[in-house]
Order: sequence, then C-alpha cells, then structure tokens
Amino acid sequence: MTEIKSIEDDPSAYGMIIPPNNLKKKVKITIVKDGEETEAIDNAELAMDAMSDKFKQWLGDEVEKFDQCRKNMVKERNETHMAALHVVAHDVKGQAETMGFPLITLVSASLCKLIEVWENPKKFPLDQLNSHVDTIKIMLAQDIRSKDHKLGKKLTDSLINVVYDYADSVEAAKNKS
Repeated sequence: MTEIKSIEDDPSAYGMIIPPNNLKKKVKITIVKDGEETEAIDNAELAMDAMSDKFKQWLGDEVEKFDQCRKNMVKERNETHMAALHVVAHDVKGQAETMGFPLITLVSASLCKLIEVWENPKKFPLDQLNSHVDTIKIMLAQDIRSKDHKLGKKLTDSLINVVYDYADSVEAAKNKS
C-alpha cells in the first residue's frame, strides 16, 4: 500500500498551476459613481430603447400563440393543450416586464397560477382563459406600459383577485383533507 504524503513531508510532491488572468483584457471597466456603473447602465438602457419595437412584435407573436392555445382548449380541453398554454403564459410572464409591459407580466402570472392550481383540464374555465388572453391583447394594442394605467390596473386587479381567491380556496380544501 502506498502511503500518502503531505506537502510538509515532501514539498516537491505537489505542484500548483496558476492560470494567467486575461480577464482584464476581455472586460471593459466602467466608471462607478455613487455605487452605480453609469456607463454600462446607460448603454443597456439605450439598447433596450432601440429594441422596444421588437419587444412589441415579440409580444404580438406570443399573443398569436395564446390565441392558438385558446382555440385548442376550446376544441378539446386536455393536459397537452393546458401544458402548451402554460408554456406560453410562463414565457410572457418571464419577459414582458423586462420589455416594458409590467401589467402583462401580472396577467400572465395570474394565468400561470390558474393553470397550476386547476386540477381537471377537461373543466378548465374558458371564461377565465378568454379574460386573460383578451386583457393581454388589449394591453398590447393600447400600448399599456405603466403599472398605474387606470384601465390596465383595473383589468389586472380583477383577474388576479378571481384567480388568487380560487387558489386560496383550493389550498384551504387541501388542508382540510
């Protein structure tokens, strides 16, 4: 059996490889003022503004996917169609706020929650699906970007209240069992 030696016993038994640090050559150093990297933030905001038209187009494409999912659910409510609907709602939830549509994020999150707590796809509430999808379409068509937009906030709040009241009742029923 070979005895394992420590570095104290035999310093030549060990070697250390220190890779060169080329990171400074690859990363642009930004100026930090008052705790903020102003140049990087300014550049990111300019890039986001330049892409804002693409964001609206992307959301338009997602609305088309919502419409297709809705049509599929109307034809046949099943786990496959509900899962596809969840994927679209989750994608929109994850990106709409970054793209300047925070209320669409909230509506998509509400739809995700409804899908997650709904136990029987065959009885999925098409009225709620329609309300969520139509609300997103209205917000996109009206270019509602402010969290404080009167109509947008009213639509969002009513959807969220219905879904979360339902989710709370499902959770309460599970706790009783």
